[in-house]
Amino acid sequence: MNDIIEVYDEYRHLGIKTRKITKGIEFDLVREFIDFRKDKFKASDKSKLAIFIEPMVNNSYPDIVFVNYNPECFTNWNASRMELTVIDYKVLYCISCMTHISSNDIIGYIGITNKEVSQSIKKLYASGFIIEKNKSWQVKHKKVFGVMKIESVEVKMNKLGEVLHQALTNRSFATESYILSNLSDKLDDRKLKRFNQFGIGVYTTYGQGFKKLQKPIEGTIPVSFSSILFNEWVGSIIMN
Repeated sequence: MNDIIEVYDEYRHLGIKTRKITKGIEFDLVREFIDFRKDKFKASDKSKLAIFIEPMVNNSYPDIVFVNYNPECFTNWNASRMELTVIDYKVLYCISCMTHISSNDIIGYIGITNKEVSQSIKKLYASGFIIEKNKSWQVKHKKVFGVMKIESVEVKMNKLGEVLHQALTNRSFATESYILSNLSDKLDDRKLKRFNQFGIGVYTTYGQGFKKLQKPIEGTIPVSFSSILFNEWVGSIIMN
């Protein structure tokens, strides 16, 4: 098993869609940052890295998504997980947010039909994600989520004003959302404070490498059903 996997167009057969890369100085910066992070990453038996380049997530395309995961959590992978849909992920996220929850409560929270909930419950149970206890549903155990951290990085050359919206959008799935800019001299306290107000971290170019100017607000896995999507993408890649 590779310690680091780069995920781009070659995984479409697993349902992972990506945007066509536009060559130029901005992608050069993306490539340099990816190589920088690969050099810095310390792999172990319980810590591997998947790097997604412009994946489609809820009709948007974050520039880079670094996914830190524990491969041991995917050893019980089964083929049923390949059949899960967005509705199933939403039901699973709803269950994961509660200690336990009934099917009727899931309907109330998500706003889907009884039939849809029933179908999702059957699929999630067959996939090994959930168990039934006292007529309620709960996540089987914490190890059903092998992904430990999802870090998105939005890259922008020379135009800081255009990067905040996408970085905020990325917070809907990422445990950490950053922007990366080459304009270190223009990242004054006022701009850094604005990014900080929205929980966005900041990377900048520094000499021949990069440095972190500001940490983001950190979320926990899963941030949303889209976080679970990354979990399943990683599992499908390493187990197929």
